[in-house]
Amino acid sequence: MDELKTLIFRTDRIGDFIISCPFILSYKDKFKNTKIIVISSEYNSSHIKNFKFINQIIPLNNETKFFKKLLVLLKMILLLRKTKFSNIIVLDGKKRSFFISLFLKGKKSILLQSKGLEFWSYLFKYKKVINYELQNQLKNFSFLASLLNFNINLNKIDIYKNYSFNNIFDFKRKYLNIHLDEKWFTKYYYNDFTDINPTSDEISLFLDKISNLIDNDYDIVVTTGSRKLDVLKKYTENFEKINPNIFLKKNKRNKIFFFDNLSFNDLEFVVKNSSFLVCCEGGVSHVSNAFNVKTIAFFERNRLQHTKYWTGHMRNLFLYERKKMQEIIHDINFYNLIRNNLPKDDNN
Repeated sequence: MDELKTLIFRTDRIGDFIISCPFILSYKDKFKNTKIIVISSEYNSSHIKNFKFINQIIPLNNETKFFKKLLVLLKMILLLRKTKFSNIIVLDGKKRSFFISLFLKGKKSILLQSKGLEFWSYLFKYKKVINYELQNQLKNFSFLASLLNFNINLNKIDIYKNYSFNNIFDFKRKYLNIHLDEKWFTKYYYNDFTDINPTSDEISLFLDKISNLIDNDYDIVVTTGSRKLDVLKKYTENFEKINPNIFLKKNKRNKIFFFDNLSFNDLEFVVKNSSFLVCCEGGVSHVSNAFNVKTIAFFERNRLQHTKYWTGHMRNLFLYERKKMQEIIHDINFYNLIRNNLPKDDNN
């Protein structure tokens, strides 16, 4: 008997893949003998390999010029046509993924992002769910799962079971994780968002205020994104350098660690072991949700419905409206959120 193989397209961001994991794991639990092959973005491929329930990852080059992009798609089609799949699932709903899937052998389904594909998916007899933002994304996954004859049971799912973590640091004490990535600065993010835009002095004041409200038992760990930010370099000028990527500042009550140039796998390790997370809503908040870590996530007020679409299934998430850093620093409600929700008996 031929080995059963399922092809899943997820060629977008890390957070998109993480939110898809309950769907993929539940599918594999239902069809235990199937081999899961994921078509991913190049950027995500090295990260996805850490998830042991994925059997194979094939990265798709992201070309922007028409003829180069067409050549990439044709090469991928020729590669994949050598295999017959039991199911082909276009989870990312992208036109490029749909185009590739058209030429492959197997039963096909799609989570539609583009209404432009609705007619074509109907014409070519795809099982489909239209990915409206009227409900959270997990419900859309659940509807697609029902079309494929399985259910998603979040209570039985641990997406990080048997996961390969990089143990980057031996944490001696409990800590809060403040994730200061480029999303705090609109020139590196959506330019129609409220610009938090902290200066190095404001970051220092912000972290000192958090340090003063938490118990002496807690430290603070600051993590960053992939982009080098001058404001963070300036903030750490007076820190002690522990190793090339970790810096330390000692306060009277606790310590502030600054972790620079982390991979996403490194970041997952830090979030996993934290007692509380402050971040901008995105991939990192999907990680904290998987580990049941209480989280404050900054969101844009004018995109509340879009934010709930991605976060509506999350437990222990507190959405906090984006504001200028100066306003956040003086907002007592923000600090009360931390004070009132910081675990009292956490033994991380």
